[in-house]
Amino acid sequence: MNCYLCDSQLDLKPSWRDLFFMDPEETICITCRSGFERNGSGCRICGLAGAELCSECSYWETTEFRGAIDSGKCLYIYNQAMKEYFHQFKFLQDVVLAEVFADELAKAVRKAGAVAVPIPMNGEKLRRRTFSQVDSMLDAGKVGYIHLLQKNEEVQGEKTKEERMATRGLFMLKGNPVPKNIVLVDDMYTTGTTLRLAAKLLKESGAETVSFIALIRA
Repeated sequence: MNCYLCDSQLDLKPSWRDLFFMDPEETICITCRSGFERNGSGCRICGLAGAELCSECSYWETTEFRGAIDSGKCLYIYNQAMKEYFHQFKFLQDVVLAEVFADELAKAVRKAGAVAVPIPMNGEKLRRRTFSQVDSMLDAGKVGYIHLLQKNEEVQGEKTKEERMATRGLFMLKGNPVPKNIVLVDDMYTTGTTLRLAAKLLKESGAETVSFIALIRA
C-alpha cells in the first residue's frame, strides 16, 4: 500500500496488537504525518493554544453570541502541510483522504459524549464538489451523526474576516427534534462565526449544551 499523499510505499509490519485491538490501518507515511502540527491546549472556548481565553473569543463573549459555545477543540494548526492536504482533499476532490484523520476525529467526537451534528455545506458548493468533507470524515471514522441544519446560499469563504463576523441568518433547522447535548463538527475553524451561528440557533431551539470539534484551527 502506498501513502495517500506522497505515494511512497508504506512499511506496514503486522503485530500481535493488530490481531487483538483492530487498530486502523495507516494511510500516510511517517514523513507526511510528521509534517502536521497538533494544536495545543489553551482557550476554553475554541481550544486555541495559548491564553485561557483568546482575543477572538473574548470579543464574541461581548456580543449576542455570549455562551453560544460551551467548549471546543481544534485538532491541528493550519500549517503548510495541512494547507496542501486540505487543498487536495477539498478542492481536488480526493475523497479517500477523508481516512487520514478519520480515527482521530472520531475519538474526539466520541469523547464529547454528545450527538454529533455536522456543519452542512452550501448547496451549490456540495453540487460542485460532489461530497461533504465533514460527512466523509465521520463516515470513515464510523461515527453516527444527524443533520439538523440547512445552510443558505451565502458563501462564507468569499467574504472578508469582517464580513464573516457580521454574518447573521446563515442556518435554518431541518425540522428534526433538537437533542439536549450537541457536538458540532466542522473541518476548519477560522473566525468562529459559522459555529456560533449554528450553536446559537440550536440553543434557541432547545439544546442545553453545544460544543464543537474542528479538524483545523486557521
